[in-house]
Amino acid sequence: MKPQPQAIQYGNHCSVNQILELDQTSKNCQELEHQLLEQNLKHLQDKLLLLIQHNPLPIIEWNAAFEVTQWNPAAEKLFGYSKSEVLGCQLTELIVPASDRAQVSKIMELLIEQKLEGNNLTKNLTKNGKIIICEWSNTPMTNLDGKVISIVSTVQDVTKVKSFETALRENEKTYQQILDAITDMVLVKGAKSRIIWANKAFRDYYGMSDEQLRDIIDAPFNEPDNTLQYIKDDVYVFETGQTLEIPQEPSTRYDGEVRLFHTIKSAIRNEQGQVVMTVGVSRDICERQQAQKEQAKLLAILEASPDFISTSDLTGQVLYFNQAARRMLGLLEEESLGDRNLSQNHPSWANEIIQNQGLPESVKLGNWVGETALLGADGREIPLSQLIIAHKSPEGEVEYFSTIARDISELKAVEEALRQKAQDLEVTLKELQCTQAHLIQSEKMSSVGQLVAGVAHEINNPTSFIYSNIQPANQYIHDLLELVELYQEHYPNPVKAIQEHIEAIDLEFLMSDLPKLLSSMKMGADRIKQIVLSLRNFSRMDEAECKAVDIHSGIDSTLVILEHRLKAQHNRPAIEIIKEYGNLPLVECYPGQLNQVFMNILVNALDALEQRDQERSMEQMGQTPSSIRIHTQVTETNNVVIKFTDNGPGIPENVLKRLFDPFFTTKAVGIGTGLGLSISYQIIVDKHKGKLTCLSIPGQGAEFQFEIPINLT
Repeated sequence: MKPQPQAIQYGNHCSVNQILELDQTSKNCQELEHQLLEQNLKHLQDKLLLLIQHNPLPIIEWNAAFEVTQWNPAAEKLFGYSKSEVLGCQLTELIVPASDRAQVSKIMELLIEQKLEGNNLTKNLTKNGKIIICEWSNTPMTNLDGKVISIVSTVQDVTKVKSFETALRENEKTYQQILDAITDMVLVKGAKSRIIWANKAFRDYYGMSDEQLRDIIDAPFNEPDNTLQYIKDDVYVFETGQTLEIPQEPSTRYDGEVRLFHTIKSAIRNEQGQVVMTVGVSRDICERQQAQKEQAKLLAILEASPDFISTSDLTGQVLYFNQAARRMLGLLEEESLGDRNLSQNHPSWANEIIQNQGLPESVKLGNWVGETALLGADGREIPLSQLIIAHKSPEGEVEYFSTIARDISELKAVEEALRQKAQDLEVTLKELQCTQAHLIQSEKMSSVGQLVAGVAHEINNPTSFIYSNIQPANQYIHDLLELVELYQEHYPNPVKAIQEHIEAIDLEFLMSDLPKLLSSMKMGADRIKQIVLSLRNFSRMDEAECKAVDIHSGIDSTLVILEHRLKAQHNRPAIEIIKEYGNLPLVECYPGQLNQVFMNILVNALDALEQRDQERSMEQMGQTPSSIRIHTQVTETNNVVIKFTDNGPGIPENVLKRLFDPFFTTKAVGIGTGLGLSISYQIIVDKHKGKLTCLSIPGQGAEFQFEIPINLT
């Protein structure tokens, strides 16, 4: 509505200037009013924006295209997106799970079309992927034509509230299930004694469903006098708020049987303290009387039992001993148990087991079974097989302990006898195995020793004949060659026949090569003599008794016999022997048996190296050649230590544990007997009072070390 100009009169006349001035003043007022309106609008907008920014609830504005146009800090905090991240973005794509987007989009369309009002609950998705439940309060923003141009939504995270409501419903369901599980009848009534809820025991007793019982006063088949008394009792609890105990309350079952119940009725109050319901809990005392009879029977059984039976409180104070327990402890029938503690019944070690194992485990699992002991009347320890039971209340709290224990003295005696027999049999079996192994190996080594000694003897005779004649033959040939040289010197021009024969036999080559031939024969004879000596040293047939010998000589003799396995083969280079001999004195030992140990250990090492080399290329064997290191030394305790170390594949831990067991072998059938290392162990430990050990790490080789005294006798 436009303002109407008014004339300003001074007397009966009004000048033009005055009219113009008045019009200008009016315009100025309109401009001033417009400026004030703009300032007020700007102030209101700033205040609104400030309210939005500082509102503790998330405020989100979105347009008809579902694009975000406003996003306050509370929204940033709830959803994890900053304002710059969401402006202009589709709201459903940002904070709505993919499974709910179609439904939420439909709700947003209805809000834009003003076909839906009020609040709605939706599942939302935060930036970190967390699902939350939010309540959206939506306010449409319209233009002058009444068309919705945007929706301002206030969001509230109600995840915890909904979880709490769900938990309350679950708790209510759980409590009802608990009440349904108990055998006592539970009945909840409201005003005017109307039934609200009854547990399963009550429903089963009346033979009626929850729907049939709801909102009635009592079952129609109950006695009217009983029903009237129920109403009076309910009114009393409702009006006074006090708990009412009814020792005997008759009630008719669905089949017409009347039973007596012990009932307690209590008031249920609201937050203002007003009585809104009553709850009655009824227990069939007929069953209690029957239980008392059963308890008497059980007590008679306990008293007649030959086992030790007792009960105690949580402090160990004895509550009950049966006849057998009193008899085992030497207690009289009339003797009081008032000051008796269970710890007095057991020795200290048994009390420790009960305190540290029995009681904690019975509390945790319900019971514990173990072996303890009882202090009898004469102070003697009686072995027991004991059961401890922790008896708990419906709330799960331990109320008391009971124990049942059986005297197992006879069983223990039988077990001990059987255990001793088993140990004796195990020792006997081991001795038989060792004896058998020793006999087998001794017989074999005796035969081998005799064979080796015989072969050495037979070879030695012709070899000695050859060896003893090489030197004279060498002298004779030398003399003949000198004679030939004299003939050549004094008769340089022999007859034609001699000259032709000289050329035919190549006399010059013959004279130069014959001494070399004799030298080679001498070397061969020396080698045969050395082998024979090594065979004799190894067999030691003439040295079966203990005597002082050179250990290094025995090792060298064994190496000579095994030289054919140490040499290079077509598929592998030679196996290197590294000798690290210390300065050893003569050692008192059984030489033949000790040589047998050297042979067994070296053969095992060679077997391992050859087996490993079969899996390696020539290049690998060239880079890391197989080797056996032999180290000897004298210790400060006047013992000799001998180590055989190879760089083979090593020995697994499970094999290492049984390495010296008789007949144990990892080799194929027909290759190994499992006696070599077992016999070696007996020779070193039993025969020489020494130690034989094996140290090995798979992949890094093995080391056999034995230590024997220098002076055995």
